[in-house]
Amino acid sequence: MSELFASGEKCYGVPPRFDPEDGTAIAEPPGSGYGYWAGAPSAAFDRSSGRFYVYYRVRHPLTKGRGGECRIAAGEPGGRFEAVWSASKDAFGANSIEKGCLIRDPAGPWRLYLSYEVGRAYDRNPPTWRIDLLEADSPDQFDPATARPVIDAPMYGFTFVKDPTVIVVGGEYHVYTSVGLPEQHLPADADGVIQTRGRGWAALHRSHDGVNFPTARIVMEPRQSGWDAFNVRITSVCRLPPVWLAFYDGATHRADSYDEFCGQAVSEDLVNFRRLSVNAPWIRSPHASGSIRYLDALPVDDTLHYFYEYTRPDRSHELRHSAVPLARPSAPAQR
Repeated sequence: MSELFASGEKCYGVPPRFDPEDGTAIAEPPGSGYGYWAGAPSAAFDRSSGRFYVYYRVRHPLTKGRGGECRIAAGEPGGRFEAVWSASKDAFGANSIEKGCLIRDPAGPWRLYLSYEVGRAYDRNPPTWRIDLLEADSPDQFDPATARPVIDAPMYGFTFVKDPTVIVVGGEYHVYTSVGLPEQHLPADADGVIQTRGRGWAALHRSHDGVNFPTARIVMEPRQSGWDAFNVRITSVCRLPPVWLAFYDGATHRADSYDEFCGQAVSEDLVNFRRLSVNAPWIRSPHASGSIRYLDALPVDDTLHYFYEYTRPDRSHELRHSAVPLARPSAPAQR
Protein backbone atom coordinates (compact mmCIF):
# COMPACT_ATOMS: atom_id res chain seq x y z
CA MET A 1 0.00 0.00 0.00
CA SER A 2 1.38 3.39 -0.94
CA GLU A 3 1.74 6.26 1.50
CA LEU A 4 -1.30 8.53 1.61
CA PHE A 5 -0.71 11.66 -0.42
CA ALA A 6 2.67 12.82 -1.62
CA SER A 7 5.07 13.81 1.14
CA GLY A 8 5.69 17.11 -0.63
CA GLU A 9 2.18 18.17 0.39
CA LYS A 10 3.00 17.68 4.10
CA CYS A 11 -0.08 15.51 4.61
CA TYR A 12 0.32 12.04 6.13
CA GLY A 13 -2.16 9.38 7.13
CA VAL A 14 -5.17 11.42 5.98
CA PRO A 15 -8.09 9.26 4.84
CA PRO A 16 -9.73 10.25 1.54
CA ARG A 17 -13.21 11.72 1.72
CA PHE A 18 -16.11 10.00 0.02
CA ASP A 19 -19.61 10.98 -1.00
CA PRO A 20 -22.07 8.63 0.73
CA GLU A 21 -24.61 9.32 -2.02
CA ASP A 22 -22.27 7.74 -4.58
CA GLY A 23 -22.00 4.49 -2.65
CA THR A 24 -23.41 1.24 -4.01
CA ALA A 25 -26.18 -0.43 -2.03
CA ILE A 26 -25.16 -3.91 -0.87
CA ALA A 27 -28.19 -4.83 1.22
CA GLU A 28 -31.69 -3.37 1.57
CA PRO A 29 -33.56 -2.99 4.86
CA PRO A 30 -36.41 -5.48 5.46
CA GLY A 31 -39.02 -2.71 5.44
CA SER A 32 -39.65 0.99 4.98
CA GLY A 33 -39.49 3.46 7.84
CA TYR A 34 -37.81 4.06 11.18
CA GLY A 35 -36.30 0.98 12.80
CA TYR A 36 -35.77 -1.07 9.63
CA TRP A 37 -32.03 -1.55 9.10
CA ALA A 38 -29.50 -3.51 7.10
CA GLY A 39 -26.10 -2.60 8.42
CA ALA A 40 -23.51 -2.88 11.22
CA PRO A 41 -21.03 -4.21 8.62
CA SER A 42 -17.67 -5.90 9.03
CA ALA A 43 -15.71 -6.53 5.83
CA ALA A 44 -12.79 -8.78 5.00
CA PHE A 45 -10.98 -9.28 1.69
CA ASP A 46 -10.02 -12.78 0.53
CA ARG A 47 -7.09 -12.31 -1.81
CA SER A 48 -7.14 -15.91 -3.03
CA SER A 49 -10.63 -15.46 -4.52
CA GLY A 50 -10.53 -11.69 -5.07
CA ARG A 51 -13.80 -11.34 -3.19
CA PHE A 52 -15.04 -9.31 -0.25
CA TYR A 53 -16.98 -10.98 2.51
CA VAL A 54 -19.19 -8.61 4.50
CA TYR A 55 -21.00 -9.47 7.72
CA TYR A 56 -24.15 -7.46 8.41
CA ARG A 57 -27.30 -7.74 10.47
CA VAL A 58 -30.94 -7.20 9.52
CA ARG A 59 -33.15 -5.48 12.06
CA HIS A 60 -36.82 -4.63 12.51
CA PRO A 61 -38.36 -1.99 14.81
CA LEU A 62 -38.38 -2.69 18.55
CA THR A 63 -42.04 -3.73 18.42
CA LYS A 64 -41.41 -6.21 15.57
CA GLY A 65 -38.55 -8.38 16.71
CA ARG A 66 -35.43 -6.14 16.77
CA GLY A 67 -32.27 -7.75 15.35
CA GLY A 68 -33.67 -10.96 13.96
CA GLU A 69 -31.00 -12.13 11.52
CA CYS A 70 -27.33 -11.82 10.59
CA ARG A 71 -25.81 -12.52 7.19
CA ILE A 72 -22.55 -12.66 5.29
CA ALA A 73 -22.52 -11.40 1.69
CA ALA A 74 -19.82 -12.04 -0.89
CA GLY A 75 -18.93 -9.90 -3.89
CA GLU A 76 -16.15 -8.63 -6.09
CA PRO A 77 -15.05 -4.99 -6.10
CA GLY A 78 -17.56 -3.06 -8.17
CA GLY A 79 -19.87 -6.06 -8.51
CA ARG A 80 -23.00 -7.39 -6.88
CA PHE A 81 -23.01 -8.82 -3.38
CA GLU A 82 -25.04 -11.91 -2.59
CA ALA A 83 -25.69 -13.52 0.78
CA VAL A 84 -23.73 -16.77 1.27
CA TRP A 85 -24.59 -17.36 4.95
CA SER A 86 -27.29 -16.37 7.38
CA ALA A 87 -28.48 -17.21 10.89
CA SER A 88 -31.47 -16.16 12.93
CA LYS A 89 -31.47 -14.91 16.51
CA ASP A 90 -33.26 -18.13 17.49
CA ALA A 91 -30.20 -20.12 16.41
CA PHE A 92 -28.27 -18.38 19.21
CA GLY A 93 -31.09 -18.27 21.75
CA ALA A 94 -30.85 -14.49 21.51
CA ASN A 95 -33.27 -11.64 21.97
CA SER A 96 -31.49 -9.57 19.33
CA ILE A 97 -28.48 -9.93 17.01
CA GLU A 98 -26.03 -7.02 17.08
CA LYS A 99 -22.79 -6.07 15.32
CA GLY A 100 -20.24 -8.79 14.57
CA CYS A 101 -16.70 -8.78 13.21
CA LEU A 102 -15.44 -11.06 10.45
CA ILE A 103 -11.72 -11.76 10.29
CA ARG A 104 -9.33 -14.43 9.06
CA ASP A 105 -7.00 -15.78 11.72
CA PRO A 106 -3.30 -15.68 10.72
CA ALA A 107 -3.25 -19.47 11.16
CA GLY A 108 -5.91 -19.91 8.48
CA PRO A 109 -9.47 -20.38 9.74
CA TRP A 110 -12.14 -17.72 9.46
CA ARG A 111 -13.54 -16.24 12.64
CA LEU A 112 -16.77 -14.42 13.39
CA TYR A 113 -16.98 -12.49 16.65
CA LEU A 114 -20.71 -12.03 17.14
CA SER A 115 -22.50 -9.92 19.74
CA TYR A 116 -26.08 -10.49 20.74
CA GLU A 117 -28.42 -10.03 23.65
CA VAL A 118 -28.64 -13.30 25.55
CA GLY A 119 -32.20 -14.53 25.91
CA ARG A 120 -31.94 -15.85 29.45
CA ALA A 121 -29.57 -16.08 32.41
CA TYR A 122 -26.66 -18.51 32.06
CA ASP A 123 -23.72 -19.64 34.21
CA ARG A 124 -25.10 -17.49 37.05
CA ASN A 125 -24.72 -14.38 34.84
CA PRO A 126 -27.68 -12.09 34.16
CA PRO A 127 -29.04 -11.90 30.60
CA THR A 128 -27.27 -9.08 28.77
CA TRP A 129 -25.14 -8.53 25.66
CA ARG A 130 -22.07 -10.72 25.20
CA ILE A 131 -19.65 -11.70 22.41
CA ASP A 132 -19.32 -15.24 21.06
CA LEU A 133 -16.74 -16.73 18.70
CA LEU A 134 -17.53 -18.93 15.70
CA GLU A 135 -14.85 -20.56 13.53
CA ALA A 136 -15.04 -22.15 10.07
CA ASP A 137 -12.92 -22.98 7.04
CA SER A 138 -14.88 -20.49 4.93
CA PRO A 139 -17.32 -17.65 5.67
CA ASP A 140 -20.30 -19.67 4.41
CA GLN A 141 -19.79 -22.51 6.90
CA PHE A 142 -20.27 -20.93 10.34
CA ASP A 143 -22.39 -23.12 12.62
CA PRO A 144 -24.28 -21.29 15.40
CA ALA A 145 -24.23 -24.49 17.47
CA THR A 146 -20.45 -24.14 17.87
CA ALA A 147 -20.52 -20.54 19.18
CA ARG A 148 -18.38 -20.06 22.30
CA PRO A 149 -18.63 -17.05 24.66
CA VAL A 150 -15.27 -15.24 24.79
CA ILE A 151 -16.03 -11.71 26.06
CA ASP A 152 -18.74 -11.31 28.66
CA ALA A 153 -19.70 -8.24 30.68
CA PRO A 154 -19.49 -9.80 34.18
CA MET A 155 -15.86 -10.81 33.48
CA TYR A 156 -14.84 -7.16 33.80
CA GLY A 157 -17.62 -5.68 35.93
CA PHE A 158 -19.34 -4.08 32.93
CA THR A 159 -23.11 -3.88 32.61
CA PHE A 160 -22.88 -4.93 28.95
CA VAL A 161 -20.32 -5.61 26.22
CA LYS A 162 -21.15 -5.63 22.51
CA ASP A 163 -20.26 -4.51 18.96
CA PRO A 164 -16.73 -5.95 18.52
CA THR A 165 -14.16 -4.46 16.14
CA VAL A 166 -11.24 -6.87 15.75
CA ILE A 167 -7.75 -6.45 14.33
CA VAL A 168 -4.61 -8.59 14.67
CA VAL A 169 -1.35 -6.70 15.18
CA GLY A 170 1.92 -8.60 15.44
CA GLY A 171 -0.03 -11.78 16.13
CA GLU A 172 -1.93 -10.20 19.04
CA TYR A 173 -5.69 -9.80 18.90
CA HIS A 174 -7.08 -6.35 19.69
CA VAL A 175 -10.85 -6.27 20.19
CA TYR A 176 -12.59 -2.93 20.67
CA THR A 177 -16.04 -3.15 22.21
CA SER A 178 -18.88 -0.93 23.37
CA VAL A 179 -19.37 -1.35 27.11
CA GLY A 180 -21.49 -0.03 29.94
CA LEU A 181 -20.10 0.96 33.32
CA PRO A 182 -22.14 0.48 36.50
CA GLU A 183 -23.64 3.40 38.41
CA GLN A 184 -22.68 5.91 35.77
CA HIS A 185 -24.54 8.93 37.04
CA LEU A 186 -23.33 12.09 38.67
CA PRO A 187 -24.34 12.85 42.26
CA ALA A 188 -26.99 15.49 42.74
CA ASP A 189 -25.76 19.05 43.01
CA ALA A 190 -26.64 21.47 45.82
CA ASP A 191 -30.06 21.97 44.29
CA GLY A 192 -30.74 18.24 44.08
CA VAL A 193 -30.36 18.09 40.27
CA ILE A 194 -28.90 14.87 38.84
CA GLN A 195 -27.02 15.17 35.56
CA THR A 196 -27.18 12.41 32.95
CA ARG A 197 -24.11 10.47 31.92
CA GLY A 198 -23.25 8.62 28.76
CA ARG A 199 -24.40 5.15 27.81
CA GLY A 200 -21.47 3.58 25.99
CA TRP A 201 -17.70 3.59 26.53
CA ALA A 202 -15.13 2.06 24.16
CA ALA A 203 -12.99 -0.69 25.69
CA LEU A 204 -9.93 -2.59 24.43
CA HIS A 205 -9.44 -6.32 25.08
CA ARG A 206 -6.18 -8.05 24.13
CA SER A 207 -5.42 -11.71 23.57
CA HIS A 208 -2.57 -13.86 22.29
CA ASP A 209 -4.96 -16.38 20.71
CA GLY A 210 -8.22 -14.50 20.15
CA VAL A 211 -10.03 -16.77 22.60
CA ASN A 212 -8.87 -15.82 26.09
CA PHE A 213 -9.26 -12.12 26.88
CA PRO A 214 -8.09 -11.69 30.49
CA THR A 215 -8.17 -7.89 30.68
CA ALA A 216 -10.02 -4.81 29.44
CA ARG A 217 -9.31 -1.09 29.54
CA ILE A 218 -11.36 1.97 28.61
CA VAL A 219 -9.82 3.78 25.62
CA MET A 220 -12.54 6.30 24.74
CA GLU A 221 -15.47 7.75 26.64
CA PRO A 222 -18.33 10.15 26.01
CA ARG A 223 -17.37 13.80 26.31
CA GLN A 224 -18.92 16.17 28.81
CA SER A 225 -20.64 17.98 25.94
CA GLY A 226 -20.78 17.94 22.16
CA TRP A 227 -22.21 15.74 19.42
CA ASP A 228 -20.66 12.59 20.96
CA ALA A 229 -21.50 13.26 24.63
CA PHE A 230 -23.83 10.28 25.16
CA ASN A 231 -22.18 7.31 23.46
CA VAL A 232 -18.94 6.34 21.70
CA ARG A 233 -18.38 3.09 19.81
CA ILE A 234 -15.27 2.28 17.77
CA THR A 235 -16.42 0.67 14.53
CA SER A 236 -13.16 0.41 12.57
CA VAL A 237 -9.41 0.66 13.15
CA CYS A 238 -6.97 0.67 10.23
CA ARG A 239 -3.32 1.51 9.66
CA LEU A 240 -2.76 4.61 7.52
CA PRO A 241 0.97 5.28 7.87
CA PRO A 242 2.27 6.72 10.07
CA VAL A 243 -0.78 6.49 12.38
CA TRP A 244 -3.69 4.30 13.36
CA LEU A 245 -7.04 5.75 12.38
CA ALA A 246 -10.28 4.85 14.15
CA PHE A 247 -13.80 5.55 13.02
CA TYR A 248 -16.33 5.75 15.82
CA ASP A 249 -20.04 6.33 16.32
CA GLY A 250 -21.22 9.07 18.63
CA ALA A 251 -24.57 10.20 19.98
CA THR A 252 -25.64 13.45 21.63
CA HIS A 253 -28.46 12.05 23.76
CA ARG A 254 -30.61 8.97 24.30
CA ALA A 255 -32.85 9.78 21.33
CA ASP A 256 -29.84 9.33 19.01
CA SER A 257 -29.27 5.71 20.04
CA TYR A 258 -30.57 4.39 16.70
CA ASP A 259 -29.24 7.22 14.54
CA GLU A 260 -25.65 7.82 15.64
CA PHE A 261 -23.06 9.74 13.64
CA CYS A 262 -19.56 8.93 12.40
CA GLY A 263 -16.40 10.55 13.73
CA GLN A 264 -12.65 10.02 13.47
CA ALA A 265 -9.90 9.56 16.02
CA VAL A 266 -6.16 8.94 15.66
CA SER A 267 -3.66 6.94 17.71
CA GLU A 268 0.01 6.00 17.69
CA ASP A 269 -0.30 3.07 20.11
CA LEU A 270 -3.86 1.67 19.68
CA VAL A 271 -4.64 2.71 23.27
CA ASN A 272 -4.63 6.49 23.41
CA PHE A 273 -7.03 8.00 20.87
CA ARG A 274 -7.35 11.70 20.06
CA ARG A 275 -10.60 12.85 18.51
CA LEU A 276 -10.34 14.58 15.13
CA SER A 277 -14.10 15.17 14.78
CA VAL A 278 -14.42 17.63 17.64
CA ASN A 279 -17.06 20.09 16.44
CA ALA A 280 -19.17 17.86 14.22
CA PRO A 281 -19.36 14.35 12.73
CA TRP A 282 -16.95 13.52 9.93
CA ILE A 283 -19.62 12.58 7.41
CA ARG A 284 -23.42 12.57 7.21
CA SER A 285 -26.25 11.27 5.07
CA PRO A 286 -28.21 14.03 3.29
CA HIS A 287 -31.47 12.34 4.33
CA ALA A 288 -33.69 12.21 7.43
CA SER A 289 -31.56 12.22 10.61
CA GLY A 290 -28.32 12.42 8.61
CA SER A 291 -26.98 9.30 10.31
CA ILE A 292 -24.10 7.34 8.88
CA ARG A 293 -22.86 4.79 11.35
CA TYR A 294 -20.99 1.51 11.84
CA LEU A 295 -18.48 2.61 9.19
CA ASP A 296 -15.84 -0.05 8.44
CA ALA A 297 -12.77 1.13 6.51
CA LEU A 298 -10.72 -1.58 4.79
CA PRO A 299 -7.51 -0.71 2.88
CA VAL A 300 -6.83 -3.06 -0.04
CA ASP A 301 -3.75 -2.22 -2.10
CA ASP A 302 -4.13 1.45 -3.13
CA THR A 303 -7.85 1.72 -2.40
CA LEU A 304 -9.76 2.41 0.80
CA HIS A 305 -13.08 0.59 0.88
CA TYR A 306 -15.81 2.07 3.08
CA PHE A 307 -18.74 -0.06 4.20
CA TYR A 308 -21.37 1.87 6.13
CA GLU A 309 -24.95 2.00 7.36
CA TYR A 310 -26.71 4.80 5.49
CA THR A 311 -29.97 6.58 6.38
CA ARG A 312 -32.49 6.74 3.53
CA PRO A 313 -35.20 9.39 3.03
CA ASP A 314 -37.81 7.13 4.67
CA ARG A 315 -35.58 6.87 7.82
CA SER A 316 -34.68 3.22 7.19
CA HIS A 317 -31.00 2.24 6.92
CA GLU A 318 -29.31 0.38 4.08
CA LEU A 319 -25.80 -1.07 3.76
CA ARG A 320 -23.54 0.70 1.26
CA HIS A 321 -20.01 0.42 -0.16
CA SER A 322 -17.74 3.17 -1.50
CA ALA A 323 -14.21 2.73 -2.89
CA VAL A 324 -11.78 5.66 -2.93
CA PRO A 325 -8.13 5.74 -4.13
CA LEU A 326 -5.69 6.14 -1.27
CA ALA A 327 -3.14 8.17 -3.21
CA ARG A 328 -3.92 11.29 -5.18
CA PRO A 329 -3.24 10.90 -8.90
CA SER A 330 -0.08 12.56 -10.10
CA ALA A 331 -0.45 15.89 -11.86
CA PRO A 332 0.22 15.82 -15.61
CA ALA A 333 3.72 16.83 -16.59
CA GLN A 334 4.18 20.41 -17.86
CA ARG A 335 5.14 20.75 -21.49
